[in-house]
Amino acid sequence: MTNPHHFHTALAALDLPAAWRMDVTIRPRRRTAAIQIHPGGTVVILVPPTAEPDDIARFVDRHRHRISEHVDTATRLAPNHAVKDFIDGEEFNLLGRSYRLRLVTTPPPGVDQLPAITADGVLYARTQRPELVRRAVIGLYRQVGLAWLRREGRRYEVNGRIIGLSYAVRDLGRRRWGIYTSSSVHTTTLHWAAFGLPTRLIEYVLVHEQAHATQPAGTAHGRPWQRRMSLWMPDWQLRQSELEEVGRHAWLGNWNRRS
Repeated sequence: MTNPHHFHTALAALDLPAAWRMDVTIRPRRRTAAIQIHPGGTVVILVPPTAEPDDIARFVDRHRHRISEHVDTATRLAPNHAVKDFIDGEEFNLLGRSYRLRLVTTPPPGVDQLPAITADGVLYARTQRPELVRRAVIGLYRQVGLAWLRREGRRYEVNGRIIGLSYAVRDLGRRRWGIYTSSSVHTTTLHWAAFGLPTRLIEYVLVHEQAHATQPAGTAHGRPWQRRMSLWMPDWQLRQSELEEVGRHAWLGNWNRRS
């Protein structure tokens, strides 16, 4: 098996842009070379164990223009997620509205339990350690989001003749806003952080997964799925593009761990 250093040496001779971060990974089971562009713009070359460095260099050179386009896009859309401090006055977005955090020791008049959001744009939470406030706020997102999801999802169930669908809100990591789980589970799940997006984008995430729940034939995002999306949301492609930009700035739970 060729040493990865030999591939890097061959690639260096191509005089590739200095800003490109190149990584070569030898995959024992691969038969052909492949290129992956990771978030942030890292270029990963997947190499079969029998490949020669000069052949891989020629392969990369042939795809130089396509790599450049994808690196530019990946760099432009690199995640830059919001970070919270959980201090008085900090802004939180929930279901299309902005709320200012107010830390209190007891619930104010008209509020039964904490945390809670009020019509005048306040998010009340109990005064405690930041990590506990964070946990409580995320719990509120999940609670409010699940109620919205069940309510809004119902009309797509009826229109799409979806039977026996259930809903969930949980943490889906850093790359997914929603997921439909098929087979016996038959559940539409949204990331709790999705409910911090603008309402039109929350709707897009919901419709995206509900279209999967109709179980169209073919590939996951093939023509039947696209037809369903266009029927339910004619501007879905525009919203998809908006989500790529807005989503990279969204709050996914990051917080400033002060010492």
